[in-house]
Amino acid sequence: MPKGGRKSTTWEPGWNGGKTTLIRVPIVLKDDVLAYARAVDSKLISDKSRNIPMLKGDFLQEFTLGLIDRYIEFKRHNYHPNQNSRKLDTSTRPWDELRKFQRLIQETPELLKE
Repeated sequence: MPKGGRKSTTWEPGWNGGKTTLIRVPIVLKDDVLAYARAVDSKLISDKSRNIPMLKGDFLQEFTLGLIDRYIEFKRHNYHPNQNSRKLDTSTRPWDELRKFQRLIQETPELLKE
């Protein structure tokens, strides 16, 4: 008679990559590390191949656009009104390059490949 508890369950594994392991990361990095791991895991092909693909497209694009949005919000929060403007205006010439970069990432991110 076999020893031990239940040998099988009805729940499906939560990761496409197979078995998991426990790691320790700083709490402030937890959400970012999990988001990265989920993005990599979602790119694994259904045959459980162990080849981890390079991150590209959605994850990197969303991450970069999120950083740009966070930067603009940071500047808006730390903006000091002057005689020309009481609110941050990202449509002015000093913001041209950031807007071009943001549009490039949104519309044609493949141009940034090596």
